[in-house]
Amino acid sequence: MLRWLICLAGLLVVGLGLVVGWHSHQVTYRSSGRGTIAHYLSDPQTHEGYLQLEGSPTLYLLREQDFLPPIKGTATLKDLMLVALLYRPDESTEIDVRAQLGTHLVGPAYPVVALTLYNLNGAVTQEFKSTLYRQNPQGFYENDWPLGGGMSLLGAVLSLGGGASLRKRRRERSDGQARPVQRATPAGPPLAPLAPSLRLPSRPGPTGGGHSGLKPPWGPPLSGPRP
Repeated sequence: MLRWLICLAGLLVVGLGLVVGWHSHQVTYRSSGRGTIAHYLSDPQTHEGYLQLEGSPTLYLLREQDFLPPIKGTATLKDLMLVALLYRPDESTEIDVRAQLGTHLVGPAYPVVALTLYNLNGAVTQEFKSTLYRQNPQGFYENDWPLGGGMSLLGAVLSLGGGASLRKRRRERSDGQARPVQRATPAGPPLAPLAPSLRLPSRPGPTGGGHSGLKPPWGPPLSGPRP
């Protein structure tokens, strides 16, 4: 049973690795357009910021220390500021945060890779760029095949190992059924051969009697002359 489970687990890992590899895709940044900050909450322990624009239900996640220059929480970003965001639309993180004043942001939040601040006249005042954006300003291809291929290879090794173990066990069973059963030889010294049967000496009788003259153990006494 364990060998079958190993084979099945190996096949499942192979399939999971293929799914991970097929998830490879081209990442293209998306712009939020220019908008006013409706809510911005910052967590000083994780250095993560959570942003929502006015008139939009979409939530955004900012890893403040990953930007250059670093974002310093609500000292950098405040409500009613005019901003434009670039974010990754292909992934999101579930958030559930609440401010002391009662603002509650819950739902999927998309990671921001670049942020631009504007003044009231629409002129750019400051830009913030994440490490990912600085390295790949035009987007990038996310290749998941190294991870997926490694998982599939591990699953193949497990499956082949379990299959080889099953074949070996079946071969041993087949050999055991085909081999003739040998009876055990009883222990101890060999038995002595039986002694030859004893024969009683014949007693001479009268001439021409045709018998030994012995009295049989049953029946009437033999007739004949007495000495």
